[in-house]
Amino acid sequence: MTDAVAPAPAGTASGLKVGLLLPSLSGGGAEFVAVQWAEHLARQGHRPTLLTTHQPDATHPDVPVVALRASSFPARVRALRSHVAEARYDVLMGLMPHWNLLVLLATRGLSGAPATVISGRNVEAPLRRIHGLSYKVELGLAHRLYRSADAYVAISHPVAAEAAGVYSLDPDRVWVVPNPATGKDPARAAAARAEARAQVGTGDGRSVTLTIPARLVPQKRPVLAVETAALLRERDGLDARVDFFGKGPLEAEVRAAAERLGVPVTFRGWVTSWFDEAEPDAVVLLTSAAEGFANVLVEAAAAGIPSVASSRALGSADAIVPHVTGEFAIGAEPADYADAVLAARGLAPVSQPAWLERFSPAESGRALEHVFRSITAARA
Repeated sequence: MTDAVAPAPAGTASGLKVGLLLPSLSGGGAEFVAVQWAEHLARQGHRPTLLTTHQPDATHPDVPVVALRASSFPARVRALRSHVAEARYDVLMGLMPHWNLLVLLATRGLSGAPATVISGRNVEAPLRRIHGLSYKVELGLAHRLYRSADAYVAISHPVAAEAAGVYSLDPDRVWVVPNPATGKDPARAAAARAEARAQVGTGDGRSVTLTIPARLVPQKRPVLAVETAALLRERDGLDARVDFFGKGPLEAEVRAAAERLGVPVTFRGWVTSWFDEAEPDAVVLLTSAAEGFANVLVEAAAAGIPSVASSRALGSADAIVPHVTGEFAIGAEPADYADAVLAARGLAPVSQPAWLERFSPAESGRALEHVFRSITAARA
């Protein structure tokens, strides 16, 4: 069952009709990216529609939204297939493995099917040890179906390289499209932080707030952030605290670790523009086992906040400029993160380098348009 909850804009004669399939319109990096892309496509005269599977009441002021109300995977395939047969999209794109598979299965053998685009948002090798059976089943299906897609859009070069190898994808169908990570305008926060530093200085340099803009889930390993702060307090004599911007099932475990280790911790919940509320001595710390990219690392750079992630997270290689916007921890132990935090604290705030333009909504959107134009032209 589907439910259209917003009218479609007029578009132009040359515009493409595009469906973007995702769980909801907010709550994670992929959702934010999809909405940014849809808004860009609409501004350029295309006719995007956001298709949600887990948010039946979703709305957007400028882009039509269609909710797929089916509650099981097979039912979602049928509902999407029915909708696509009627909507006649030029391009249908999925974001993340579950939604990629829905796109490929729903269009399989469909008369007049749109060009299909699947999107890789994460490196997968480290996640096989974290996620359960359903994730492994999805990856098994992906091995059988991904090669049938017209294009694979990767969030970063490490994600593209892994996918091309693991799924035996044709390199000419693999595209790296930068994330529109500056879409929340973190430059405003950079200006405010610079003004605050000019007025009150930087203090005695003996404090640091490890700032974690991430969900409290196993993949993000939030307890490691608390253990890193404890080491900075004990080993380096810093007044180290942890500031979580996110929610998740591991909050109780994190609270217990903070109490056991004597680390002050604040839980702020989900905050979209987290950088506006970051402390003056903030260092963004991602302790994730894997990242496909991590928008927050670019947001931090644009907001004048140094950042740290592990080299073993792999995908973040595109999101940090070492010794400029942040530092990579060589491993994934608290000592590795603590050493990287100490190095990152000394970095000067980035002053809107050209590098940040790569992650603007305009540049990201143009790259996605190029992919769509290329694959639809090839099918003509």
